[in-house]
Amino acid sequence: MAAFAIASGSGPRSGAALRQLAPPSTSQAAVALRLANGSQGEGLTSFGMFAGVAAAILTVRFVSRRSSAQKQRRRIAISRKAEDIEIGYEDPKTGEKNYVNPWEERVELPEDFDPASAPVPSGLKFHPYTGPVYKKVPVVEGLSFPLDPKIYAEPLEPPPPGAKWGDGRSPDGNWYMKVNGEKVQYWQAVGRRKTAVAIVKLLKGNGQFIINGREAIEYFNNNPIWWIKACEPIAAMSLKNNHDILCKSFGGGLSGQAGAIRLGVARCLQEMDFNLRPLLKKSKYLTRDARRVESKKTGKPKARKDVPYHKR
Repeated sequence: MAAFAIASGSGPRSGAALRQLAPPSTSQAAVALRLANGSQGEGLTSFGMFAGVAAAILTVRFVSRRSSAQKQRRRIAISRKAEDIEIGYEDPKTGEKNYVNPWEERVELPEDFDPASAPVPSGLKFHPYTGPVYKKVPVVEGLSFPLDPKIYAEPLEPPPPGAKWGDGRSPDGNWYMKVNGEKVQYWQAVGRRKTAVAIVKLLKGNGQFIINGREAIEYFNNNPIWWIKACEPIAAMSLKNNHDILCKSFGGGLSGQAGAIRLGVARCLQEMDFNLRPLLKKSKYLTRDARRVESKKTGKPKARKDVPYHKR
């Protein structure tokens, strides 16, 4: 504030003081206070108020510049913490990146693919990744690898580039379970419908369909409609007899649980083979059914039902 007050005065110092954005000294602050309080005359009162507003603008600019400088210093400190950690970068000319993002998977299109049937772009703008990268894998900011085993559970190293990380996966980015003492890979996903939730696991097998430890047709009270609805995605892909489905379902009723299992099975298939995504998406197997019971309204028997109208 004082820097602008002195710059607005007469004399050769006004231009230099206007260009100076450093914090004001003690003498400059005293001059600014006298100008703002109108101690040097009634004509300087309005001038002091104008000087205070303008000085506030300059202060905001100075603080924003300092915060950006602090962010840059923080990034440099993160890159120095571990030799292998660097900042994500994408070459604007070649498009080459120093990291691999597993969520950027793309479907392999056949050679005779018709461009007219390609999906319509959504128009969403994806911003380039500028966070820390460790061995071509995007990682959380502020971590150094390998992780401390006293603080973090295994795995202590990120998976190889392109493999997903977390959700109880092994260091190679996959899920495994022991079946008869043998290590078997499986794929899992979560599905929801109404108030029902289903945790679905898919593994190589001979077509078994188990829900909460029971056969699926028995669990659905021998109702074929619910059974077909639950396993429809994998049956439509002609993979039902080559895989086993293990589900844990809870909440809601049997109809809602069948819809939750249906979504979970479709997501498992996408996790197993990403090239199945176009067919699953086109058939709306990957779409979460958002329909649910409408809440009851006050003064009415149900959500929409009303009492009969009687004039008298």
